[in-house]
Amino acid sequence: MSEKRLTIRDGDVDTTVIADFEATRRDAVRRGLILGGGVIAASSVPLLLRVRNAFAQSEGDAGILEAAIGLEQTAVVAYETAAKSGKLKPPVEAAARLFQKQEQEHADALVAALHDLGGTPPAAPRASDVEGLSDVRNQNDILNFAIELEKMTVVAYVDAAGKLRSPELVKTGAQIVSNEAQHLVVLREALGKDPVPGAFEAGQSEEQPAAPSGP
Repeated sequence: MSEKRLTIRDGDVDTTVIADFEATRRDAVRRGLILGGGVIAASSVPLLLRVRNAFAQSEGDAGILEAAIGLEQTAVVAYETAAKSGKLKPPVEAAARLFQKQEQEHADALVAALHDLGGTPPAAPRASDVEGLSDVRNQNDILNFAIELEKMTVVAYVDAAGKLRSPELVKTGAQIVSNEAQHLVVLREALGKDPVPGAFEAGQSEEQPAAPSGP
């Protein structure tokens, strides 16, 4: 299985951070969880790296829930920022607003579960905390960013499934992953990619050339 490399546009990001991100992608590729190419701004890399590593650094159901809430809150802000960017065509903007609503529903469900465990959810990020979106040039850039974010989210939830102790939380995670997979179908289709490249969705996209950077 060969990997179609992700193209990272030049930007103000330390090369070691990019190297760490590429290492996490290669690890996911080896486990069959992610494939495909695209173009994202270098400034997006730290955010995507945190998404991938959030669950790996968490222990216990409460800790994993906190990481998941932070991830979902980030997705809410990312889709909201994309929808308000003025760079999306009406159908894609409508999808971004729908996905924002669904990511908020994920976050709300996870917050309720964390409260049940006696935990306190993290504060929601601001738009300025979502690295990379301010550097997008057009709709294709946003779609590539969203696809990469969704794929990293799927990988994070798959990793978390083996660590959660509560069967109910495992079920909730599986339901969320199914919805993120639906998001990937829509995003791939909007970018002109195969919307369903495999029989099992795990954040995987078939190998193909990166999308053009034009509108």
